[in-house]
Amino acid sequence: MKKKPKRTTFRTEFRRWSKILFVNFVLIALFCASVLAQENSSQEKKITAKYSDKTILEVLEDLKVKTGYTFVHKQNDISNDVKITETFRNATLDEVLKKVLTVHGYDYSIEGKVIVIKKKERSQQSLTQEMIMIRGSVVDEKGKSIPGVTILLKGTSLGGATDADGNFKIDIPKSQHTVLLFSFIGMKSQEVVYKGESFLKIVLEEDVAEIDEVVVTGIFSKSAESYTGAVSVVTEKELKSFGNRNILTTLRNIDPAFNILENNTYGSNPNKLPEIQIRGAANMPDIDQLQSSTNAELNTPLIIMDGFEISLQRMMDLDDNEVKSITLLKDASATAIYGSRGANGVVVIETKEPEAGRLKFTYTGSLNIEIPDLSDYDVLNAREKLDLELESGYYEDSHLETKLNLLERYSKILQEIERGVDTYWLSKPLRTGVGHRHNVKIEGGDKSFRYSASLQFNHVAGVMKESFRDNFNGGINLSYKTSNLLFRNSLTIGYNKSQESPYGSFSQYVGLNPYWTPTDENGNQKKFLEESPHWSSTNPANPLYNATLNSKNNSNYTDITNNFSIEWKPVQEFTLRGTFGFTSQSKSSDNYTPPEHTKFAAYTSEETAFRKGSYAYGTGKSLRYNFSLTANYSKVFAGKHMIFMGLNMDLDNNEQSNYNFSVEGFPSGSLDFLSIAMQYVKDGKPGGSESQSRRVGFVGNASYSYADRYFVDASFRSDGSSLYGADSRFAPFWSAGIGWNLHHENFMEDVAWIDRMKIRASVGQTGSNNFSAYEAMATYGYSLNDRYYQWMGASLKALANPNLQWQKTMKYDMGVELDLFNNRVRLIGDIYLERTNSLMSSLELPLSNGFTSYKANIGELENKGFELKATIFVLRDTERQLIWSVTGSLVHNKDKILKLSETMKASNERLLATGGTIPNRVWKEGESQNAIYVVQSLGIDPSTGKELFRKKNGEVTYTWSANDRVYAGLRLPKYRGNLNTTFRWRDLSVNLSFGYEWGGQEYNETLVNRVENADKKFNVDRRVYEERWMHAGDKTFFKGIKETTTTQATSRFVQDKTIFTCQNANIAYEFRDNKWLKRYVGLQNLTIRGNISDLFRISTIKQERGTAYPFSRQFSCSLSATF
Repeated sequence: MKKKPKRTTFRTEFRRWSKILFVNFVLIALFCASVLAQENSSQEKKITAKYSDKTILEVLEDLKVKTGYTFVHKQNDISNDVKITETFRNATLDEVLKKVLTVHGYDYSIEGKVIVIKKKERSQQSLTQEMIMIRGSVVDEKGKSIPGVTILLKGTSLGGATDADGNFKIDIPKSQHTVLLFSFIGMKSQEVVYKGESFLKIVLEEDVAEIDEVVVTGIFSKSAESYTGAVSVVTEKELKSFGNRNILTTLRNIDPAFNILENNTYGSNPNKLPEIQIRGAANMPDIDQLQSSTNAELNTPLIIMDGFEISLQRMMDLDDNEVKSITLLKDASATAIYGSRGANGVVVIETKEPEAGRLKFTYTGSLNIEIPDLSDYDVLNAREKLDLELESGYYEDSHLETKLNLLERYSKILQEIERGVDTYWLSKPLRTGVGHRHNVKIEGGDKSFRYSASLQFNHVAGVMKESFRDNFNGGINLSYKTSNLLFRNSLTIGYNKSQESPYGSFSQYVGLNPYWTPTDENGNQKKFLEESPHWSSTNPANPLYNATLNSKNNSNYTDITNNFSIEWKPVQEFTLRGTFGFTSQSKSSDNYTPPEHTKFAAYTSEETAFRKGSYAYGTGKSLRYNFSLTANYSKVFAGKHMIFMGLNMDLDNNEQSNYNFSVEGFPSGSLDFLSIAMQYVKDGKPGGSESQSRRVGFVGNASYSYADRYFVDASFRSDGSSLYGADSRFAPFWSAGIGWNLHHENFMEDVAWIDRMKIRASVGQTGSNNFSAYEAMATYGYSLNDRYYQWMGASLKALANPNLQWQKTMKYDMGVELDLFNNRVRLIGDIYLERTNSLMSSLELPLSNGFTSYKANIGELENKGFELKATIFVLRDTERQLIWSVTGSLVHNKDKILKLSETMKASNERLLATGGTIPNRVWKEGESQNAIYVVQSLGIDPSTGKELFRKKNGEVTYTWSANDRVYAGLRLPKYRGNLNTTFRWRDLSVNLSFGYEWGGQEYNETLVNRVENADKKFNVDRRVYEERWMHAGDKTFFKGIKETTTTQATSRFVQDKTIFTCQNANIAYEFRDNKWLKRYVGLQNLTIRGNISDLFRISTIKQERGTAYPFSRQFSCSLSATF
């Protein structure tokens, strides 16, 4: 007898992974401890080296590797003419430096791990002058001490450097005008006039240009000066200044190239993932999903966090307090290193590493208030609605008895209105959502071992009552560094719970008549709002009654992520890095509708009486692990020739399993346990799926730069995927780029108004394979309905396509970057062309084939456009600490379908010939994938109140025909952009972000569904009441009020769309170096911030927005304190 397999639960899985993680941490701790025990301090370490005809700089570079010390000196102070020929055996660092520096006319001082080198003063005048001592400290904008800051007396080499605590003490000649120069890598240099202060407190600001010196691509880190790719870098400060809703909307506020397609159905629902695009759509949905608006993942860019791929959902739930920077990779030179995953662009997230120093505690909290935005809704009040019914002829009938009943109903409603009944139903399911976010973090360590632990909780309260999204994350980051080894481990455990509103869809309330009341005379919720023969089928249900029932519509997931990396740097030029990471996720969903719900009111027969109440349950789990190995080599030869070479190999495995079933027949709403149900839903049974996919990639990258003037970059990648058949498992991807820094040319020296000018261009090929694991293969399924004894049969479920090719995108890009007028103006511009070949989609098959669809390459698609960004510093007064900058950006993208297969053409022709009130999404060669196809309208005939149409042959008719559909516009705007401004005075900062778009069209569904085709038995848009044709000669936009013919898709409702929005307003004040707070509270830094999202929206189109879930405005205030 076979042993019954043991059931695996999440609890057992959690225990198993917890044990693995515990063993992992123990091994890391033991290893680190053993290395710590063997390591001596760099200063006590004996040095053995032999130098033959080496320059001083070459010797210092070797000492830096051997000792771990950093050498600081002025760029031209150390001469290359001096050659060192010395042999050292077990010498101390001081002994070496004396022979290398002192004897050749240089002084040095050791401050912590920084050695400051300066020329000996040859003038005897300084020896006879009276000397003064200046003391002080240097901190950054957050109040954190900066060690290793170089301090020089302007015009001389006299000075020193800050110690490990950021303090300094220097002796300089006494003078009536003393100017000190403070400089540090990554910070803006600052000149300070010394006026005899006993103690100087210097605050250095971040230099964005310096910080951007390195572009983080997720695999290789490249020099920004010689980088040929089109990228956009968003700093931590920008993330905090331009949004507080989530990281996705904040990125949209900063860079319009990160495009969030507005979903008019789900509005501000916190539990719906948005659709994201970078430079247009490079993928096509399956033919059966072409009309759907829920293809969120289809064109979503690849998201990399600290070298590991994460989901869009994980990014949306990420706390921006943990993010250091976000880099958007756009063109082939930037994305080709990701091969088959890079066609949609890449988002690279770099999180904060633990900071060294004494134990630091940071708390950040915010209160977030969401208010529903109903500014685009305009429905009738009770009296207006009754008048509309009367004018529409609802109370007229040829049968006398029926007419009397109708007039009796009219009289009763009128009496209700006269006594003051006028229910504003739109407010009933809504609330002012009050959410809150908290982040607690501790960190510390020294130069070798650093640690941080953080806890985050975010409660998002939606504007629909009882809808929310709770997100909890906890993380531990450890890093240990020896002289040439670096270990990092990051563990994150996250839990998310989301709940949809039990009040149902918002569209239900928009249509409820204002003369109805939700409660009876006793104050109890009515089950039905009106019981009358006027309603031929089901009486109108009261959604507020359903909201009081014990229902469920929630989901949750738990994930455990652990990422480990080890980096070995045997010499300064070479780095070898290995990473291993895994993510284990379990999820479940519950959707319970109790038997008392009005949807079961019609279940009165013997067959349906025991089917009241339903429960849909789903559960799933996934495991993903990734391994990568990366080798980098970079070297500068002769001070001019810089080369970089990198190799990477990565392996990814993804396993998923999902199960679901639906049951029905519950005796009572309070008994909501699954096992209480009587049976599965009618004709239903349990379902589920399991899948596994693997991917392996090999990539090489090389770049060369000459004197930071001319540079080239090339990469090649080979990807293998289990998604394809045996003959097409691997595919190549590549890129090449060139660039020219004109500002380094001699002929540009006299052009004083140009500070920086860079021209770059790139070309390459990336790919995409966004489809499920076995879609391209022949798959079989078990026949579960019929069995022969204990045997089960199997049948072919899907056809294989042995000729299926990888979908590839050719990308071309040319860009220019300019800094002008002493860096007061910064301009960045790109033009691009992206052409997708072998476009993949599922095609419909004739029923005679026995299969409904087939995965195939169906055509070619093109996206082209430009991106412009300009930043102007209107004010930049560093002495008064006053800065005002304005940034404007403009994005244009135009797409065109170049080629379609004959099968796809036939499928789209069938869609084009299908009627409907909403235009079908149709693909045609030579047109955009966002084209709108409708029948051309000539407007409303004033004499009859009927619509006139123009047929394709030019004939005018009253008859609508799908065969007369023509192109009428584009769903997406031609131009989009942002207008941002930042004002900063001392510790006060104000940031405003505006968004705009124009040049596109939209089919206004409100006009057709809520005005022209509106069911006037329910409440309607006010335009039904005020702007309908009534009498002969009326010139109106809408048909006659008594016209009952359904309006089909017509150009009358295609409207030009122009929008201007205030996306975000932010004001912050930072208390830095406040002596009272430090002394009595122990606060090192305190920041108070106020934020408003989506303050206003101006549009040329008036339509109801957020039909199932309203949009909202968010007001928040936050506090960040560091102890």
